[in-house]
Amino acid sequence: MTRLDEAGLAQMAGAVRDEAVVARWRAKTVQVPGSRCLWWTGAVSGRGHGRFWVGAGRVVIAHRFAFALECETEALAGVEVLGHRCDNPLCQRVDDEHVVVSSYRQNRREWSARKDLTGSPLGDARGARARARELRDLARRDPALVAEDQRRLLALYGEQMHLW
Repeated sequence: MTRLDEAGLAQMAGAVRDEAVVARWRAKTVQVPGSRCLWWTGAVSGRGHGRFWVGAGRVVIAHRFAFALECETEALAGVEVLGHRCDNPLCQRVDDEHVVVSSYRQNRREWSARKDLTGSPLGDARGARARARELRDLARRDPALVAEDQRRLLALYGEQMHLW
């Protein structure tokens, strides 16, 4: 996703101030038992990230909207990319362990360092989109099903080690 231009930033600012838009975004997020991520249950992009319609024909990556809610829209102006330290493209939680400001280079470096770790969601054979859609669909039915899937993977592979 490229940086938002002035019109995009203005539209995002309006969407963040619109209680109906914010309520619609919140309705597409769920807490999964045992997970610190805030899981997206709406539309998913080809790379497995949430997609969110903010109005007037503009669709944004959902975690960009989450970032604008948490950190103010103006903070998006200089953001190249938002990285997922939790390696969950459906995650909407903005903090140091989840969605963070990054650069294309740093994000790619982190992805490359973690994609081959045993049990890493980045190396899932289903691919990012298929994995995200499957987990999103489980979260829509019952967030406990996602927790069950995460426990199964943890039992198989153990906990993923942090690199920093």
